[in-house]
Amino acid sequence: MRKRLTLLLLSSLFVVFAGPGQAEDAKEDEVEKEPGMVIKAGNYIDGAQGRATESFEAFMTRVDGFFTDASTNSDVLTNDSWARIKLDTQAAEGGTFEMDPSVKIRVSLPNTERRFKLLFSTEGDDTDSVGDNIGGAQSTVVRNNQNASAAIRFIRSARKNGNTDVDLGVRQREGDIQYFGRVSLGYRTKLKRRWDFSASNSYWHYNKSGFENRLTFDFRRVLFYNEDFFFRSFSELSWRKGNKGAITGQTLGLYTQFGERKALALEALASYHTALNEDVLERYRGHEFRIRWRHSIWRPWFSYEVWPSVSWLAENDYERLYSLLFRLEMTIGKQ
Repeated sequence: MRKRLTLLLLSSLFVVFAGPGQAEDAKEDEVEKEPGMVIKAGNYIDGAQGRATESFEAFMTRVDGFFTDASTNSDVLTNDSWARIKLDTQAAEGGTFEMDPSVKIRVSLPNTERRFKLLFSTEGDDTDSVGDNIGGAQSTVVRNNQNASAAIRFIRSARKNGNTDVDLGVRQREGDIQYFGRVSLGYRTKLKRRWDFSASNSYWHYNKSGFENRLTFDFRRVLFYNEDFFFRSFSELSWRKGNKGAITGQTLGLYTQFGERKALALEALASYHTALNEDVLERYRGHEFRIRWRHSIWRPWFSYEVWPSVSWLAENDYERLYSLLFRLEMTIGKQ
């Protein structure tokens, strides 16, 4: 059911924002030589994506103006909202095949933020850092529910090395619409020998499912004095109501970028439960090695990713399992 709704949202989003002008754009002035079918198809898709971007930005600007009185061009700030349409295709050893379409939306309301912070996310932890770039993905061994949420941030205290956020909002979680409160603390600093360190703790309380707490530690070090090549260690501990102990996850990786369009990551991941639960019969949940390749091709707003991996997971009796994920992604709005 969720996939059907997502597919409907994908098609509706593109059709609505693309607008009815597609037929008009096809009526171009005749030239001496007609372009080929491939060029025509490319121009048609470029036009549809451009119209979708313009309509999406205009819609977000109107939403921004609804909460403020920015009625003149001098009052309106640039809107950096975007929507990313993804299609994940995953195949595993043994003939398992799965397709998972999704939409990730980032809403930017710069005029509204002069008064209060309005948040909207289709990611589970209300951030756009998770999965946005090749160095920011979470462990696939520890997966969170990716549900939509909306919140108002009415307290924000930012300092040079830290920040404090307090949010109130609603989220679709575990099949229910729940309201929640969240307190988030963050700290970051530069260490010796070109190490960067950051830590954060986020505490949620939902009206139905109770509390959840997530603590993370992130170490990064630039290698060979090249900002596009670095090592990262990401550790996560989480607790939630109804579960005994904590779920821990660890990711170690090397990340590099080739120009503006290509990126590569080599990652090792592992997960461990500090206590057994009704649905957890083994504390060590397994480990995984994977390669992540991302390439923006054809157009700046279109890219693909390939994730070959091999894992030894508890649910598979620690037997070796090969899998491959292929992702197509299209961006509407700011790149």
